[in-house]
Amino acid sequence: MSWLIVACSEPATLTNNNEQTAATPHKAANMLQFQQGKHYRLVENIDAENAKSPYLVQYFWFGCQHCQQFEPVLEAIMLRRPELSLVRKHAAAVPHWQTDARIFYSLQQMGLEHLTDPLFKLYEAKRQLTPLDLQQFLTTHQVDQADFFEIAESSEQVVAKMRRSSSEMQNNNIGGVPALVVNGQYLITPTAELNSLDAYLALIDYLQKK
Repeated sequence: MSWLIVACSEPATLTNNNEQTAATPHKAANMLQFQQGKHYRLVENIDAENAKSPYLVQYFWFGCQHCQQFEPVLEAIMLRRPELSLVRKHAAAVPHWQTDARIFYSLQQMGLEHLTDPLFKLYEAKRQLTPLDLQQFLTTHQVDQADFFEIAESSEQVVAKMRRSSSEMQNNNIGGVPALVVNGQYLITPTAELNSLDAYLALIDYLQKK
């Protein structure tokens, strides 16, 4: 599997390719010596939204190409570690993220968070959604548009979640997405050593036990 982890609005990089994966066995990944300040850093006041440990919090933006590329990686992590819960938080710290955040949190409030994956695919295809694109998406997935737009336009819960996401990112100096936090305390910092899925999982396992 070839994948790339970088961050929109942040110059962090983590690359991997098939040759590198083949040369880095599972045992080597487990022998990595993880260090605070290099592979992860502490964050605080992250709302777990009722998730129980162990869990991951992911900050993302639908329109971020790097978030789109990270989706298969995140899916692989969750498949390999089924004990993990996943709390998704759409970034809303800057104006051009806020419309997309409102879409995500409105669908979430309707119990339709399972539409996150097809929405990612739509954003990847369209780059930027038009009102017509959104209406067609809602129709395709049989979403009650009257309910959706009422929630999107007037729900205090949606606004509160957008503010919370923005506040958590700003207060913890999370400058880009995708960003992954383990158990609400440890923000993973992509480095050259995290060059395979096994290495990434080894870091998550290490942080779970802290």
